[in-house]
Amino acid sequence: MYKYTKLIFDADNTLFDFDRAEEYALIQTLQHFKMPVPEGLVDFYRSINVPLWEQLDAKLITIKELKQKRAEQLFEFIGKRADFNAFSHQYLNELANQPVLLPTVEPTLEELAPHCEMAIITNGLSQVQNTRFALSSIKHHFKVMVISEEVGMSKPDPEIFAHACDLMQWSNPKEVLMVGDNYRADIQGAAQFGMQTCWFNIRQQDHDYTDHHHEIRVFDELLRHL
Repeated sequence: MYKYTKLIFDADNTLFDFDRAEEYALIQTLQHFKMPVPEGLVDFYRSINVPLWEQLDAKLITIKELKQKRAEQLFEFIGKRADFNAFSHQYLNELANQPVLLPTVEPTLEELAPHCEMAIITNGLSQVQNTRFALSSIKHHFKVMVISEEVGMSKPDPEIFAHACDLMQWSNPKEVLMVGDNYRADIQGAAQFGMQTCWFNIRQQDHDYTDHHHEIRVFDELLRHL
């Protein structure tokens, strides 16, 4: 008998290999617009993208502003320009068509599925998440996927965790285990709502964090905690 049978997962860099998909999508989009791919491009893109998403999560900017600021900074780095709406749309399409899973995700979910109810909460974009999820080999394991853009709230807001539990008809958050890689959004947000938490320390970083109940560094280590 599993200790936890109600599970919520983050999507990017928890289930899906977002780093790999992001790099592929970025390069394919630049090639589509016949733009150069300079050395250090991917590292630069990530250095601007992460802070912008943090600003979005803190409600300091809108998703439209995120897309525009990201494109403008990227174009400045490359030294070439394109219509930022067309560029963003193409990039998101490329990203959506990359349903690449992280190692051991698929067999682990196969093992859990007969015993657990499972949902996803993601701060990603509908255009990406819905398409990628539909193309994935794991979609049949999940009853609910909550996408921040669609519900108008994002992790770490406790309301998005409450919304997922309502959809799953779970009344007691203490019985639910949240699994995710983003410590602030996934772990501290879920803990604030009263959930149990498992931090996927995918970067294998040293830390002194204490807000989580469990920690894994490879996805299938989750089975040890259940």
